[in-house]
Amino acid sequence: ILDASGRIVGVLVGHPNDPLWDLVINDASEAMTKVQELGLQQDAFTENHLNHRRGDFLALPVGVSFGGGQSVPGNLVHSKEQRRLIQRLLDCHSIRRICGFQSSAFAAFAPKLYRYYADTLGKLFRKHQGLAHNFSNSIFPAASFNCGPVTVSLDHTDYGNLSHGLCALTALGSYDFTKGGHIAFLNLKLVVQFPPGSTALIPSGCVAHGNTPIQDGETRLSIAQYAAGGLFRWVAYGFKSAKSIMKTKAGKKEKGRIDMEDGVRWTQGLDMFSTVDELQSDLLATFGHSID
Repeated sequence: ILDASGRIVGVLVGHPNDPLWDLVINDASEAMTKVQELGLQQDAFTENHLNHRRGDFLALPVGVSFGGGQSVPGNLVHSKEQRRLIQRLLDCHSIRRICGFQSSAFAAFAPKLYRYYADTLGKLFRKHQGLAHNFSNSIFPAASFNCGPVTVSLDHTDYGNLSHGLCALTALGSYDFTKGGHIAFLNLKLVVQFPPGSTALIPSGCVAHGNTPIQDGETRLSIAQYAAGGLFRWVAYGFKSAKSIMKTKAGKKEKGRIDMEDGVRWTQGLDMFSTVDELQSDLLATFGHSID
């Protein structure tokens, strides 16, 4: 998906060239369905897990975030029962493979932006060593396991995510992708088939998106990985919140310098997206090699 300047601002990645990928997707789907069933039996989920602004389906977020009243970045907090169920998902080899593929796709199609994530989040995790990675093979600090059984997102924009970042989405379940489960980009006036097992990279923090309904009796689940914009601001402000840095005159001046004039930082964010013509050279400059 290209913008008017030819930048790659979204990617319909598809799936790895692996004849066994369907088995990976099915195993991950079974693990997520089992967690949903166990959690409902144990009454482990809150209403916010089951009904939220994205739709009426079980969503389990996990990882590192900053916002919503937090004074410092931290690991998302769960009850003992919830944590045990989420850990089953984090330990699932197939889910780990999916999340690793999402991260690799991010690196392959947005190398400059990937490097920005790696540099900034690397500083964050070194500074705050109590923060926990979900997966050692993924750059993303947070994930949401959308366990369905009918994960059909309402139109929404993830304003808490990095505004010029990319979110990785992988669809799972059993549904006829020609009849439903499409991913819809409202701002772009674009609706795309989204088969189970496929992955997409989307600018979820600035583009409204959602899904079309699936048919009765079908199931749809998804795995999303993302990064909160607040984590990047925390590092940029010298490991301080905006509220904290604004307490002194010097801090206000420093915040103004970091934030820059209207439009400047946004332009810098856009420049982190490669154009089609630049992609191979950007990969070479970032990682020392290109891809076929």
